[in-house]
Amino acid sequence: MDLLRTFASESSIHGLAHLVRSPHWLEKAFWLTVLACSVVCSVSICNMHWERFQNNATVLNVETDYLSWNFRPPAATVCSEHVSEEKLNQLIERYWQMDSNHSAYDHYRNFLLTVNRARFDNLTLFEPFVNDSRLQSVSVIDLARELKSPLTPPWKTFAPVLTEVGVCYSSTMLYAFQSPYSDRSQANYTKARPADCYTLDVCRTMVAMSHVDSVRTYVVSVANAISLYPWKDDSINPSLTWQAVASFHSPSLQYIHIEQDVMTPDNSIYYALDQHDIISSSLSVEQVVASKALKQLSRRRRKCRLPSERLPYFSVYTINLCRINCRIEAALHLCECVPFFYNIGKPSCTPAGLYCLGKQFKAWYKTNCTCQPLCEFVSFKQALVKKTVLGQANSKLETQIIYPRMRMKRDVLFDISNLIVSLGGGAALFLGCSFISFVEVIFFVLEYITQKVYRRYHRNREGIQP
Repeated sequence: MDLLRTFASESSIHGLAHLVRSPHWLEKAFWLTVLACSVVCSVSICNMHWERFQNNATVLNVETDYLSWNFRPPAATVCSEHVSEEKLNQLIERYWQMDSNHSAYDHYRNFLLTVNRARFDNLTLFEPFVNDSRLQSVSVIDLARELKSPLTPPWKTFAPVLTEVGVCYSSTMLYAFQSPYSDRSQANYTKARPADCYTLDVCRTMVAMSHVDSVRTYVVSVANAISLYPWKDDSINPSLTWQAVASFHSPSLQYIHIEQDVMTPDNSIYYALDQHDIISSSLSVEQVVASKALKQLSRRRRKCRLPSERLPYFSVYTINLCRINCRIEAALHLCECVPFFYNIGKPSCTPAGLYCLGKQFKAWYKTNCTCQPLCEFVSFKQALVKKTVLGQANSKLETQIIYPRMRMKRDVLFDISNLIVSLGGGAALFLGCSFISFVEVIFFVLEYITQKVYRRYHRNREGIQP
């Protein structure tokens, strides 16, 4: 009680002194009620600011200083179902010691063609091969790679990758995560880095196809971004794009995506081109960037993820890798294996496992996956499409990127300094106290404890004296 009286009479917290000095009990009750209400209001306000600091500390601002912005040109992933009869004969001879006259030749030839055409959405095609014991020990990954061997990139910005639509070639920066080789050290490719595109540049692409091998149609898919070979109007070089693509022997699928992510075929925009079609399209860009202060926040507070944050099966974080990570876990849970196009060192599916995933496609591929957005990302929307048919021309896709003059920026709205000011304001409004008031509480407690110890020590000394 001595401590409480001393603290109440000398503290800078308003109202406490009246509890000690007031002579009448009604006056003391009044001040006690006022102080109790003030404490409740102060704690409530401070708790509200603390919740805001923890859960709602960021904001999206609009930036318009576009003259200083630059963009990384996206990557392309080009896939083909082309395979030669010579390669099929070589593999059948090596794995099953059969020639074209053998009665089971067509069975294993169909198996190789099924592996070559295997996609995430057609794995039920492996049903005829489920009970073939001679296929249980065969590595589907090795077959998929050897069917396209030699894996020679068509251009210095490409590398072979193993995707959800088979073996392809890609210019993504993350090609090592989709390496078709069992030994990742074989994927040491030196890829050229395309130049940046700035807001005032006019970046265009042109992809031309020569229709050899009787391939009459192909599809160009755009996922999140497009700009295979950007150039400015004064330096157009169509032969560069032709050289990069024509050597694929008329690819049937082409996916354009951001350079900082791998390719997944879902959620894409498709362009179907016939033999003499010329399609011109324009895409608008939406970009979100993040401030340095936001990147220093915890993941819970910023509500987005950085590329440096690891996933269970990958050392970086992207939206597509997060989805692939979920599909890997779903495949292991449902069929106890991983489809061959996820080359991560886990047990690869046999034909029976692939058929199992095909039967449970929705539970596997459409699995609910909570993937937080990246703090910085780019998205694209189709603005204009124009189709022309020219009888003597090869099919061609021309794309122009409409870069923005406005973008969003994630920033910190409520940092630690704002929290301190808000807590101090709430305490000062209802209690009239400051930081020094809380120091006084500590001081009075320490002073009281010190005096008690000092008195007990001297009483003990006096008690032992003769």
